[in-house]
Amino acid sequence: MADLSTMLVNKRILAIDDLVESRSAMKKMLTILGAETVDVAMDGDEASDYILNNDYDLIISDYNLGRGRDGQQILEEARFTHQIKATCTFVMLTGENAMDMVMGAIEYEPDDYITKPFTIDVMRQRLTRILTIKEMLRPINEAMDRQDRKTILALCDQLILAQPRLKRRVERIKGRTLLKLNKFEEALALYDSILQEREINWALLGKATCLFKLEQYPQSEKVLNHTLREHPKYVQCYDLLSKIHLKNKDLKSAQNTLISATNVSPKQVLRQMELGRLAYANKDFTVAESAFKMSVKLARHSCYRSVKNYLFFAKSLQHKISPSNNRDSRNGSSEAFKAVEEAKTLYKENTDYVFEATIIESTTFTNLGKEADAKAVANKAEELLTHVNNPSGAMQLSMVNVLLDTNQHAKAQDILAQLDKRKDLSRSETRELTRTRNEISEQVVREYTTEINDKAIACFERGQLQQAIDLFDQATAYKEAGHTVIVNAIQAKVTFMEQREPSHRMLQEVDALLLRLGDLPAHDERYERWLQLKQTQTRLKRVI
Repeated sequence: MADLSTMLVNKRILAIDDLVESRSAMKKMLTILGAETVDVAMDGDEASDYILNNDYDLIISDYNLGRGRDGQQILEEARFTHQIKATCTFVMLTGENAMDMVMGAIEYEPDDYITKPFTIDVMRQRLTRILTIKEMLRPINEAMDRQDRKTILALCDQLILAQPRLKRRVERIKGRTLLKLNKFEEALALYDSILQEREINWALLGKATCLFKLEQYPQSEKVLNHTLREHPKYVQCYDLLSKIHLKNKDLKSAQNTLISATNVSPKQVLRQMELGRLAYANKDFTVAESAFKMSVKLARHSCYRSVKNYLFFAKSLQHKISPSNNRDSRNGSSEAFKAVEEAKTLYKENTDYVFEATIIESTTFTNLGKEADAKAVANKAEELLTHVNNPSGAMQLSMVNVLLDTNQHAKAQDILAQLDKRKDLSRSETRELTRTRNEISEQVVREYTTEINDKAIACFERGQLQQAIDLFDQATAYKEAGHTVIVNAIQAKVTFMEQREPSHRMLQEVDALLLRLGDLPAHDERYERWLQLKQTQTRLKRVI
């Protein structure tokens, strides 16, 4: 075994700890052991900056770094974004009482753990051991960095023969590689052979994963339940078990399983995000609120930050917001507005996201009973929607619902008319379309068409015939438009043709309006005007 000082002398090292005394002690210890280049970081942000700008051979991080990201999150982000290579050694420092939680919380694993407190002799022994093993694994890790999985498998087989004492470590790498290559039968055979010799938790999870991928869900569930009985803090088993419940369309069990996982390991952001989505789908808004709040917090400065976390957090708060002005409502609305504003600031270049955030903002005002504010924000959302390229059916439906909430029924019907022409709506969106259409108030729409009619008359009286026709077309597009509006629309088109020249298209439009109007009775105050317009229409047809 090589001398540690020889192994450390040319390595670039990063030590991460939130306590200044611990950082100094760790740097001094590494220097005594032979290290020459040691950087120190006090938190996740500083560590990420160092990792981004330097190529490290060894990173030693405390697990608990105070209020910010912990050591595991630093590792996950660095591995996820490929900012540290597989050849880099990552050692986690943790208190003995937190070891089970740390071991169960892993998505990307450290190369080794050292339990605090430790002496320089312990540090020497552990680093010597892990760096020696890391050097033996270097060809495999270099293949990992190249994502050359076939070479990884070949090197694994060679190393198992050459270094039998590394067999389990290498077999674990081989199993994961086979899974990534979708060689599930081969991976299952490997895990079964390992389990025949010894029951190991990662091999049990590997077997369950293979069975899941092979759609053998009952068998996979049986293995997972056994594993969790023996290793109750192995939370990745909960993740897979939740996926099995989803395959069985049991969303409630899937949610409860993830709740168990987050009780063991609350700081794994992807798990919190999935729990939030499940709880929201189950209309369990209290759980959804808590999960998305944690997701926003954990992902705020990481690669997992997502606009959906902010938006769903704000949505999940709506159940507690009301005009009552009680504490829950005040706190809920305050958090919702804060989440919406943060989303709009972070994603201001994305019109789709800003639109979605604005929709939620309007809904929050509606739930508070602040109708004027809700309507003003709804109009902002309507303007944003015009700048969205190819808005989805879901976006249009959300706009319709907000317009209905703010008593803008006629505008809602305009968008519903667009939705009726879409061929890409899902079943749930089609059901939502039917429901919202039924909420349209005929009386409100009729009042709206009357408003348009008044504007059109003003244009007509000023001699702005084309503008008047455009407005009348807008008003008569609604089936609720009254007889007066239709007669006025006919008048504008007939007058236009008399002053200019008749066209086939406009004559057809007048015919359609006359047919829609039907025969007016002689006692109707519009009768004489209607009769005169019909006669003029007949004369214009002869001219053309």
